[in-house]
Order: sequence, then structure tokens, then C-alpha cells
Amino acid sequence: MDKDVVPELLEAIQREFVELYGASEVVKKSFEALKAKKATYETANELAIEVGEILSTALKGSVSSLKLPDGKMYYNIAQRLLTETLGRNYDIISGYAGDVQKLLNDEAKIGLAVQVPAINQDRIDGLINRLSFEKHFDDVAWLFGEPIVNFTQSIVDDSIRKNAEFHAEVGLSPQIVRKEGGKCCVWCSEVVGVYRYPKVPKDVYRRHQRCRCTVDYHPGNGKKQNVHSKRWSDPSKNAKIEARKQIGLPIQAGAKNYFRDESNDDVLPKDFIKAEKHAYITYDRIKNSNQELEKRKIYSNIGKFKEMKDFTKEDVDIAFNHVFNDVHILREGKSLFHPEIDMAESWERLISGKNIQPHDLILLKHERLEHDYMYVKGNMDYDSAHAKTDETYNYGSALVKYLERKNNGKI
Repeated sequence: MDKDVVPELLEAIQREFVELYGASEVVKKSFEALKAKKATYETANELAIEVGEILSTALKGSVSSLKLPDGKMYYNIAQRLLTETLGRNYDIISGYAGDVQKLLNDEAKIGLAVQVPAINQDRIDGLINRLSFEKHFDDVAWLFGEPIVNFTQSIVDDSIRKNAEFHAEVGLSPQIVRKEGGKCCVWCSEVVGVYRYPKVPKDVYRRHQRCRCTVDYHPGNGKKQNVHSKRWSDPSKNAKIEARKQIGLPIQAGAKNYFRDESNDDVLPKDFIKAEKHAYITYDRIKNSNQELEKRKIYSNIGKFKEMKDFTKEDVDIAFNHVFNDVHILREGKSLFHPEIDMAESWERLISGKNIQPHDLILLKHERLEHDYMYVKGNMDYDSAHAKTDETYNYGSALVKYLERKNNGKI
């Protein structure tokens, strides 16, 4: 019976990988940047190239025709080797890219869960099949070189695509930037550019062997997002907008308390603009309504949910006032919270009692606890209080689950 060579090969590969990974300055600087909250997708791409090259070196240094039965890379050997080693690269890079996206989401004030792409098993299977096709490993040993690096880089590209596409689905307008890396070939030069969803060519995420182009995505795209909103605004216009926002803050019948920034409408989807206008109208209508009646409706409508049995009328009042009446110190100054599309729909369902969703109930609990973190328990600033509250009542994560069910026709 032939000896199983895979355990020894994996041990040798792992040993060399760990040694090179631990000594890498690129790896060290990448995680230092992450810890300092300065990491970007370009940092992730640099790390991916380094980790890919480290694995390539480890594979080439540990696997040779002399160590393989009959000098051939049999299918079962290739499958076990690449499933393990490329799987480890996937874990490292997808985890790092996920941490980068979390930083970017937090910076842009997007309360959405980070999307993690599935491992590209088709690419792994392609390498396995190609390795096992030839009679002699030496004829395909080159596959342990650049294709390993290319696969590892693609994990970053897949992470960007997964998150950008998700952000587009929920109403944002993601902007993707592809930059040249070194001396570009003709094909790469043609896909270099700045693209905004939905007009993003699929080829922008593709890369050929030895391609060092970078694909980058920042949810803010150089603009600042309004707190409590998915709406982008140009910081240079903040002073003008802030002055307009102060008009009508007190509750007045028919007063306009929320002023929508229309400066970016030329780059936003029409459906999003329509929905956001609805949000602003909804917030104004609720704020100018008979608020005591609206609060009593909410309290009555949530009474049928067992998870709300301990949520009192006073809790409803505090959560409602926190959103519609209290003026907060936000990043751009003193202001009411800005109308947000999904939250407007949540408040409409809570008031009407029709089709109340799990994330609507979480919204009430979130606003109630956030109020305490800001004004009672810890006197926290809004950003800190919001993040702390998300640890217990994460409206964004619950909303994502709702939107996924809705998009899949399950609601």
C-alpha cells in the first residue's frame, strides 16, 4: 500500500508558511494599519499579494515530483493540499477584508452588516483539475506560482463586490475605483476607471495572471454620510444645510422640520430619491401629528408581541421622543436625527399596526437604550452610544435579514 504523502507535505508547507508569515513586514504593517483604523482595501490587496506569495513559496519549497508517487500530482493529493492551504489563505484575507469593510462602514456611518463572500471553490477546483491532469508534476509546477497569488488577490475583489452590490441593493450608490498597478496591459487599461452603481462593468473585478491592478471601494467616496441616514452630503455645504435645518425645530402643526439635501440627486437612483422624499414627508407628518395618540397606538400595537411584554408606555415615549423631538449633538452640530428610509417604514408599521416586522421592534428597543447611553447611563456621544447599543439591539443587522427575505420574495 502506497504511503500517504499528504500529511507530511501539509506539515512542511505549514511550517514554512508560518515562518515566512511571521517574519513578513508587509503582514506586520497591514495589521498595524488595521489596529490604527487606517487600513483600506488597498492595504488588504497588498496583504493578499504578500500572503499569496508566501503560500506560493511554501508550496514550491515543500512539494516536488520526488515527493509525489510516480512524480505525479494525483487528484486526491491536489485536492487535499489546495483545499487546506487555499482555505487558510481565504480565512486570512476574507477576515482582514471584512475588518476593513467594518472600519469603512463605521466611518461612513452605515449600520449594515459586513458581507463576506463565499470561497471561490470553482477556482480551486480548476487548479486541482489542471494539476492532476498532467502525468508529470514538473509540467504543471508553475501553477504553484502566480495562480496562487491571483487566487488570494481575488478574495479582496470578491469582498468589495459583495459589499458594494449589497449596498446598491439597499439604496446606496456605491462608487468603485480600479487603478493601474505598474505597467498595465491593454485589457487592464480598458477597465481602469471610476464607476458608480448600477453602471459597473463586471470586468472591473476580473484580473489576469500577474495583474497588480487594485480595485478600491469606500462607502463614503469622499463624502460624509448623514448620521441616522444613508444619505450622502458634501461637507462643504454643511454650513448652509445646518442653517436650514434649524428652521422649525419646535413642534408646530404643518411645520417643516426636516430639510432634504438635494445636491447629490444627479448621481442617485431615481427610486432611492423617491423613497427618501417619502421618508422626509413621513418624519414631518409624525412629528407634526398628535404625538400622544401616535405613542398610544404604538404601545397598543406592540402589546401582542411577547418579546415586548416588558416594554412600557414610558419606554415608547422615550424612544419616540429620542427620534422625533430631542435635538442631539451630532458630528455636523446640533440637530434632530435625519429621516431614514427604512426607519420611516418601521415607524409607519409600528403606528398603523400593520405587518410589524422583527426589526421594527428592535428599533424601539434600540432607540430606548441609546437614549439612556447618551443621557442617563454614560453621557456618551452619539457615535459611541449607537455602537454600544448595537451590541444588544442591532437594528441594522435585523434590517439586512428583512431586506434579504424581501428581495428573495419571502415577504
